[in-house]
Amino acid sequence: MKAIQIFAPPRFDLVNLPDPRCGRSQVLIRTAFCGLCGTDLEILRGTAAPGLVRYPVVPGHEWTGVVEEVGAEVASCRVGDRVSVEGYLPCDRCAACLMGESNRCQAREQIGMTHNGGFAELVVAPARSCHLLPAHVGLDEALMVEPASTVVRGIERARLQPGARAAIIGCGPIGLIAVRVVRLRNPAAILGIDLAATQEPMAVRAGVTQFTTSTDPRELLGRSEAAGWDLVVNCAHGLRSLDLAFQIVRSGGTIVVIGGAPDEQVFQISAHAFVMRDLHIEGVLGYTTRSWVHTLELLADGKLKLGDLITHRTPIEQFQHALDLVTSRAEPMGKVVIAFA
Repeated sequence: MKAIQIFAPPRFDLVNLPDPRCGRSQVLIRTAFCGLCGTDLEILRGTAAPGLVRYPVVPGHEWTGVVEEVGAEVASCRVGDRVSVEGYLPCDRCAACLMGESNRCQAREQIGMTHNGGFAELVVAPARSCHLLPAHVGLDEALMVEPASTVVRGIERARLQPGARAAIIGCGPIGLIAVRVVRLRNPAAILGIDLAATQEPMAVRAGVTQFTTSTDPRELLGRSEAAGWDLVVNCAHGLRSLDLAFQIVRSGGTIVVIGGAPDEQVFQISAHAFVMRDLHIEGVLGYTTRSWVHTLELLADGKLKLGDLITHRTPIEQFQHALDLVTSRAEPMGKVVIAFA
């Protein structure tokens, strides 16, 4: 099978690997689409968090496909089923797993990071990780369930009320999804903030009511038409965006942090200010099975539309071109996907 294999960062190539074989409780899936994520770039560069990746590896954790073979013990999937697949491979023994929070499993095993992932023609996955897709949901749009389920989980925890005002820092794919999810709560205003002016058309498509490339806290506070934003969702990487979030959220407001920062970067805030401003901070590490199922339901019901946020589809032979698209940000950019189908 054809696959993108990272030997050791930053070395990768399009290679031919033996077709994987599924175990008794696994399924073999022929990949249809696989999305390129910022985490994939970190895996390629060797900057992912320690212990997150085992090389050599086939990356790709946002993917969908069609079941081609099922193991002897599998009853939940059949050959021909169209599926989206959770990437976490929980141990089912640690405290997090026992609470249903596989995103915090201590084993830290994941398809596309420690096990070969979706940038390959065939992938093996546990049957229990596979979610059947309704006939009217496209395999391309369904790959967006993986990133969207993280966003949905974060916005749910924010307890956003109708008529609230929200600011989204970073209008890449995660930020664009955040705009769509926030819109489900009927906000009065959504501000999109991104350093790249080229992202304005995509932010408007997603549903922002305002867009700016400014990072001036005074200007951004003024745009709230209040004493600050009720909700600030940080979808950018690094400390500057997190610091900006604290400066523009209103007292009593909520910050949802989806974009992280390297371990060596330490964010500091006055303990007095933290308490006196009565802030709510939600750090979001990935998804759970519950948020995955909920996101897929929103997609299936037509409440959450994500397909139009996919802007580029390329074959696996043009993987380098896909990387260049993501890193250059030279044109309006949504999700970039590798299309096998």
